[in-house]
Amino acid sequence: MSTTLPTVQSPATLDGVRPREFSFGKGRQAFKWIDYEAPTDEEIDALGRLYNFHPLTIEDAKTFDQRAKLLDFANYIFLSVHTLSLSGDQNIRDRELEVFLRRDYLITIHRDPLGLLERVRRRFESDDSHIELGPDYLLYAIIDEMVDAIFPLLDSFDEEIDRLEDETISHATPETLQRIFRLKQDLILMRRSVAPMRDVTNALASTRYELIDEKTSLYYRDVYDHLSRIYELIETQRDLLGNALDTYLSVVSNRLNEVMKRLTVIATIFLPISFIVGLGGINFPQFPFGSTIIFWILMASLLITPLAMIWYFRKKGWY
Repeated sequence: MSTTLPTVQSPATLDGVRPREFSFGKGRQAFKWIDYEAPTDEEIDALGRLYNFHPLTIEDAKTFDQRAKLLDFANYIFLSVHTLSLSGDQNIRDRELEVFLRRDYLITIHRDPLGLLERVRRRFESDDSHIELGPDYLLYAIIDEMVDAIFPLLDSFDEEIDRLEDETISHATPETLQRIFRLKQDLILMRRSVAPMRDVTNALASTRYELIDEKTSLYYRDVYDHLSRIYELIETQRDLLGNALDTYLSVVSNRLNEVMKRLTVIATIFLPISFIVGLGGINFPQFPFGSTIIFWILMASLLITPLAMIWYFRKKGWY
């Protein structure tokens, strides 16, 4: 069956909804990709009525705050898949994509703009053989792009953790502790997003669904391997941050011990000085040797005693 490169159709109007619509192939191999960006609840309801989608999937398509999932309804598959990106304030942001898959179409719904979808379209257009594989392969291409977008984040986290480890040892500050906790929270968010995605891709690779071709399932297995690697990297970085936190607390504790040791040495030095000064309050003329001699003995003690104590502390390595 001959194929043609996809062409962008005039957006179909559905009760006021004007999505992006792409047509691929000819004859039995023809299928469409319909992409909705930030639709309203009424627009999603209209989509459900047009394609006779289950009410549960329509409800999920409106939510945009759920775990990655896969639901099989025999004639179509509903998926909720996720990717991660950095927002303008350098915080991790979870981006969700709702997908309806059937043999003759792929429908995607997302709240925020996703530049990766345009990259997937160009990548899909570049090879006619991809078009022959059908909408299940197009879904793979989208998920693969979403998963690959996570690796640069992990690379930046790895560099940040290296900087934190060096900073913790050399000059740890309270800001260092705040950065450690912020990274730990980001990694928890990433793990919460990646773990269900790994289960979804594992299910797609299992060949248990009729809408997923056996050839395409091998590609999903590759995505599953990538997600497993990402999950392991997240766990490794969490362990490294835990070690950095332990190191920070140890360094701060050692600094506190050094400060307490110095204060203890100073207090110990001033203890005999206080005694000598108190002794100097005695009425010297009552001594048979005269007040002048006693006075100079006390003055010499005030100088010799602290010097002798400092020498002794240094010899013992206490100061």
